[in-house]
Amino acid sequence: MVAKEVVDVLLQLSRTLLAENDGDRLTPAQWIALRYFSRANEYSRTLSGLAQYQATTAGTASQTIKSLEHAGFLERDISARDARSSVFTITDAGRGIMEDDPLAHLSAEVEDLNNVELLQFRDVLRYLCANIGGDQPRNPFGTCRDCAFLLTRRARSGGPPGESKYLCKLLNLFLLEAELDCLCRNFQAAQQLQKPRRRDPIT
Repeated sequence: MVAKEVVDVLLQLSRTLLAENDGDRLTPAQWIALRYFSRANEYSRTLSGLAQYQATTAGTASQTIKSLEHAGFLERDISARDARSSVFTITDAGRGIMEDDPLAHLSAEVEDLNNVELLQFRDVLRYLCANIGGDQPRNPFGTCRDCAFLLTRRARSGGPPGESKYLCKLLNLFLLEAELDCLCRNFQAAQQLQKPRRRDPIT
């Protein structure tokens, strides 16, 4: 019974959040895309990365990207790692409109939770995202900081100034400190996603 109530609350929350966009300059899909490109690392700021994040088709993601490019909120560059791929970056105009993000107040409310509550909440939502697909579970996006592929090394004695001590073992790429909190499409939880353990109620 409680599980059904939780689902009802999630649906109510989703409807409330969608209602926040009524009369807004951007559609919900455009807002999701802008939030994604504002937080994703360079490797993930691609058309396929957005499609994976939104659980939609490449065609639908392409239409969203083109509309944001046309509005001047996104710009396209050739990937330095793969000339066949494009990387998308938010423009100054895009960052400006992000200041009016209709979900900013939700982030503020979530930040009022203490760290233990936040981690519990995050892990529950990640578990749902990973398993809601049934036979084809999705790999939830996350940040490099708590990814299984992150390797932290000791700084080498006599190494060049500013040498990164963070390495992505999957891509064999060094990461800057600022990149550790970016979303990545290849995220894998450092601890395997499992059904969160039952805990005492939060008081």
